[in-house]
Amino acid sequence: MTLLRYHGFDNWQNFMLDEENERDNILFGFELEAVQDNDFNGEILSPEEMAEKLENEFGDLFVYERDGSIGYGLEIISNPMTKGYYEKNINKLKKLLNILNEFHYVSTKGNKCGLHIHFNRKALGFNSKEYSSLLSNLNNNIRKAEEVDHKRANKTIENVVAVMELYREELIKISGRNKSSLRWCQFETSNGYDIEVIKKVAKDKIKSDRNRHNRYKVVNTTNEKTVEIRLCRGTLLWESFNARINLMYNIVNVSRNYQGLINLEKLIVYKNNDKTIQMMKNYIENNDIENRKVDIKEVKKTIINA
Repeated sequence: MTLLRYHGFDNWQNFMLDEENERDNILFGFELEAVQDNDFNGEILSPEEMAEKLENEFGDLFVYERDGSIGYGLEIISNPMTKGYYEKNINKLKKLLNILNEFHYVSTKGNKCGLHIHFNRKALGFNSKEYSSLLSNLNNNIRKAEEVDHKRANKTIENVVAVMELYREELIKISGRNKSSLRWCQFETSNGYDIEVIKKVAKDKIKSDRNRHNRYKVVNTTNEKTVEIRLCRGTLLWESFNARINLMYNIVNVSRNYQGLINLEKLIVYKNNDKTIQMMKNYIENNDIENRKVDIKEVKKTIINA
């Protein structure tokens, strides 16, 4: 298989723990773009050779594709996985970044590279218990239950869009993006402060979610089976990668499961263990790049999750 053409793969498989399932556990996958380091004077593996090396190391966990938009490099696409699988196999993710670094590939330095994260639409609706109860109340009318479940998933997506818009200033800092690169992940509102405008934009988003021209938005809803968050810049630094994956996952998790007032801290601590919370806070509040630090407690903006 090795290095495929762009969007040349469709045989996806889910990586999850034995006790997990598609409806109760949010499946996500990432697309990490990396290119050769032009400042390195020695020989560098070609994208084809790098893809072969990674495939030999990781088997079918990742897929590798060409992407002409980033230059001479490759796009590393994970198969869908649960947060449980991600955490249990954290060393594989670290090793992926280490190998790319070792063989003089770059991502942040490549300027055009992104870290895009896809979330399975199936887990954005009702969980297993809720769906079973729904079916029972509808006399096992599967078609009607699927319609109601679809509406529930759309409400989750509305929440995701609203959260991303409200915290755009903070999320841009955490994502590693600069404003010039937002052309590939455009926000929907002009300033991200007017709650009523944000809520309306979030609701309207669902009506146009199959319009392919809307692909290059912060929240891309044009795909049939996934919702994609495109905001994060590509990185081979583990602390950046791990913090960004966890934060984007939690934005979706909060949007799906939590009803009530949301602040920035809620997006970090919700259902996370102490180690993950501390890792995320350290990265966000103690970033070495001064203008990317975010004081979590000082962010006063809040929004109601419906």
